Amino acid sequence: METLLKDLKNAKIRKHIVTSIEYDCKTEENEEEIFEMVHALITEHTNDFAKITYDIEPDNKVKVEVIENK
Repeated sequence: METLLKDLKNAKIRKHIVTSIEYDCKTEENEEEIFEMVHALITEHTNDFAKITYDIEPDNKVKVEVIENK
């Protein structure tokens, strides 16, 4: 499976790579830590991404979705 994903990523065609991570934050400090990481991505690598979303969901879940331009 890893080889297949690597081959798909290496295709010489313009693409957007979407990464979605859902964090199980037990405390507000955990939520703040994830927010700080997302903020650093935005400020330090603005031109690398088409879109970054940060959503706080029920049950203390934080969902981060990153769409990369490749």
